[in-house]
Amino acid sequence: MTPKELEQSIRALLERPMADAELREQLELLAAAEFSFSGFTWLFGPDLYRRNRVLFRPFILSRFSTYMTLPKWKVEVIRWRGDKARILDAWLAEVDKNDDVDIFRRLYEWKLSERFDWRKRDARAKEIVADLQSRFHAAGSPLRRQTVLRKFDLWFNLDEAPACALYAVDPPAAGPYILRRLRTGWLSGAPKRVLWTRLLQLADQRKDESFRWKLYRRQIPIAEWTRECLALCDRMGDPAQLVQELERRHPEGSGINVADGFFQLIQRRGRDVFPYVVRHLRQVWGGWFGRGSYGKMADCARDQGWWDLWSALIRACSRSNEFNKEVLALLEDRDLPEKEVVGRLLMLAGVSREWNWAGFGLAAVHPLEERVALVFYERFPDLLRGPYRLHVQSHIWGQNYPKLLDRFIAAGDEELIDLLASRIVTRYGRWGNAQKLLADAEKLADYYAALKADEASFSRRAANVLGQVPAYSIRQYNQLVRENRLARLLFERSASSYLADPRSLADLVEAPEIHVMSLAYRALGLNDDRAREQASQHLSLLMGTLLRPMQRDTRTLAFGALANAASTPGTARLILERAKDALNLPDVRYPKERLLGLIGQLLHRWPELRGPREQPVIYERTA
Repeated sequence: MTPKELEQSIRALLERPMADAELREQLELLAAAEFSFSGFTWLFGPDLYRRNRVLFRPFILSRFSTYMTLPKWKVEVIRWRGDKARILDAWLAEVDKNDDVDIFRRLYEWKLSERFDWRKRDARAKEIVADLQSRFHAAGSPLRRQTVLRKFDLWFNLDEAPACALYAVDPPAAGPYILRRLRTGWLSGAPKRVLWTRLLQLADQRKDESFRWKLYRRQIPIAEWTRECLALCDRMGDPAQLVQELERRHPEGSGINVADGFFQLIQRRGRDVFPYVVRHLRQVWGGWFGRGSYGKMADCARDQGWWDLWSALIRACSRSNEFNKEVLALLEDRDLPEKEVVGRLLMLAGVSREWNWAGFGLAAVHPLEERVALVFYERFPDLLRGPYRLHVQSHIWGQNYPKLLDRFIAAGDEELIDLLASRIVTRYGRWGNAQKLLADAEKLADYYAALKADEASFSRRAANVLGQVPAYSIRQYNQLVRENRLARLLFERSASSYLADPRSLADLVEAPEIHVMSLAYRALGLNDDRAREQASQHLSLLMGTLLRPMQRDTRTLAFGALANAASTPGTARLILERAKDALNLPDVRYPKERLLGLIGQLLHRWPELRGPREQPVIYERTA
């Protein structure tokens, strides 16, 4: 439909007499069919909200938009002006009266966007603050003030004067709100930090310690923080109490480098401040063109024999070239007792930095350069197989290890060969080290192909490789198997070989990478007596594939494995019951036609499982 035709259709539905539930169903169908539907929020939103806001509110929020998507990827902004402004102003007043926070915020932002663009953000913030203050002071109870703050939980920066005014009226409600509106966010960084002394004094007067120190940590300038910490070091003798006070004052925010402050602290108090310093090494950085105060800290730790601090600094704060330099120096040091060398190497091993969010995390590890890894393997091969295996990672934008791989193969070191293979098997493309890694893949493909004379041995080794492939490391599977001969061998040309070792196949079923898991399902779905026997052994794992979230192609392969697992009427009945439950799932991408095929196979193979309505019916033409 054209926008004009769509507007007429929406008006016709709104004017047609029908039950609210039926109207919502019709609107849902229209919204799903027309991508421009959300651009008419100004039309359907107010009408539906007045009609039955309890029923229609979720629909309004899900379809709320201030712009209209048009054909050919064009977008039209819906302006708050003219007749639309009159309609929307009335709706905003009604929403405000009902204290509907979510819709109020969206409408309020929409109205502001008509007069303030990003270049006028200061004027926009000024208007929001004026409205917020008048409403906050007029609210007659803590509950009303909380509601006002929730309505104005918008994107803008708060200055000290209005923050003090809000805090003076209701500290418990205003405190968390003020902290969310500070200018020391991730965009501002450390150089712009300014402490609001007036607000800090108000918090001190009210003995609001929690808010006081949160504000301090978010705003304290680094130079001023350093002076206060040094004064604490001079004033406090108890190390435990000193660390506690330092933690209370530790600055928060992004873009902060506390290396200079930490260097002065360890000069002043030495080991007394180690627990505090080591806990916050993520905020220690070197200079742009040198090592900066971080380098001074590392050199000081080395000179003082503080190897725990030295190793933590090198691991967490140094660049990869410095990390490799220190590791190589330890490996080539023949004067130092071997036990001491091993101890320092162990302290250097591991993740340097981590970033963790809900359901997602990243970790940075210093890779060993090939020349360092070769020296490492000759002197301490067990350490390379153990804690330093993290540091041997072939990557398209990082290190590659052709000579090290040749050394592993010559030594017959299966564990480390499999480790490198698990990284190389995921590499493809033309950028960075891709071509060098594909050359290593050719070498490894020859190595593993030679193992196929003994299928059990090949299955064990190949499963060990694939079981170490990290999750989400394969993105373009078709391109991978086309360009990477090792991937082609392990994923596409050896499915039946994995049946030779049941324990290896069990490892593949529980592998972290989804393509490896798909390979296991494909092997268990083969027309092979071994596949049927092993599929029945993994029935508990395979049953979960019917209901848990999974890619469509992977689930289809799992159906083949489930068909093989139905070796007795009892197991077939369990699979059949779960498969029928899966038919009711709302996932539109669920391969239900394939699921019906699985159900049909089970009913055909085990007729006694058929219900009254599943019996075959033969129709005969009457004479």
